[in-house]
Amino acid sequence: MSKQTHTVSTELALRLVADPCRRSILSQLIDSEETVIPTDTLVDRIDHEKPPPESTATHTDPVLIDVHHTHLPKLAEANVIEYDSRTKTVRYIPNERVERVFQFVTEELE
Repeated sequence: MSKQTHTVSTELALRLVADPCRRSILSQLIDSEETVIPTDTLVDRIDHEKPPPESTATHTDPVLIDVHHTHLPKLAEANVIEYDSRTKTVRYIPNERVERVFQFVTEELE
C-alpha cells in the first residue's frame, strides 16, 4: 500500500493555525503519543485550557458543537486529520508545514 502525501499551502496552514481552538486541537494531536484520540478527550483538554464561562450553563456543549461542526471538518478538509464521525475519533496526519507554522505561532507570537 502506498502512502499518499498531501501538501498544505502556507496560506492554508496559517488559516488552520490562526484559530485558538484549532491550535489547541493541533497541540493535543501533535504532542500525543496516541494515534487515535476520541473527540470527547480533545474537547475535555480544550475546556481545561479555557477559563470557565460567566454563565452557569455547562461549557462543554458549545465547545463540543464548535469542534464537531467547524474545527474538525476544516482540519479534515485540509487532510491534516482523519475524522470518523461514526466512532467520534480523530487521527492526526503529520504535516511538516502545518507543524512549522504551528510552532512559529505558539513560540514566537503567543
